[in-house]
Amino acid sequence: MKKNIAIVDDHELVAKGVSQFFTDHPRFEVITILNDPLEALERIPILKPQIVLMDLDMPKLNGLELMEKVRARLPETHFVILTMHVDKNTVKKAMDLGAMGYVSKNADETEFIACVEKVAKGDKFYSQDAMQALLHNSSKIGKSNVAKLSALTPRETEILKHVAEGLSNKEIAEELFIAVRTVETHRKTVMEKLQVNKVAGLVRIAVQEGLI
Repeated sequence: MKKNIAIVDDHELVAKGVSQFFTDHPRFEVITILNDPLEALERIPILKPQIVLMDLDMPKLNGLELMEKVRARLPETHFVILTMHVDKNTVKKAMDLGAMGYVSKNADETEFIACVEKVAKGDKFYSQDAMQALLHNSSKIGKSNVAKLSALTPRETEILKHVAEGLSNKEIAEELFIAVRTVETHRKTVMEKLQVNKVAGLVRIAVQEGLI
C-alpha cells in the first residue's frame, strides 16, 4: 500500500513541481496540494496523510507553527521541511518540534526522494547543510563534550554515531549484529552519560565532534 503525502507550500508552482517527483512512484502518492496554511490546518487532520512535505515561509501561519498544531492532533504523521532556510536556529527548532526530515530546496531529486523514503520508514533525515548548521547551535555544546564522550565505551560511541545518522534501533542492531534490546540499553546509557534527553541533542554532539 502506498504512503499518502500532503504538500503544503504557498507557492503553487513549487508545490506542483514537488508533486511531480512522485508521479508513478511505487511507494508514494500525493493526495493533496495545499497552498494556504490555514486550509492545511483544517484539511490535514481530516485527510490524515502519513507524510507532510512543507515549506516554512508562509503567510498567516508559518510552517513550524502549522507543524506544531497538526502534530498535537496527529502525532503519528511525519513532517518533512522543504525550505531555503538552513540557519541553526530554524533547524534546531524544527528538530525540537519533531520534524523527521529537513531538506533545502536546493537539494537534487535524489536527495529529496531519499529523505522521504527514510522518513517513511520512521527514521530521520537531515540534509548535510542542515546538520552543519547545528555545529555551534548551543552554548551547552562545547569543550565539556570531550570529557563526556571520553566516558563512552567504543560500542556506545558506535551507537551514538548510528543514532545521529538517523538509523532506527532495529537498523543499528542489524548493522552491529546485536539484539534490539541491547541497542536500546546502550542508547539509554549514552543519553545519560551525555546528559541529553532528545535525539536532537545527540545529533548536535555527534556533528560537532566529527562522528558523522
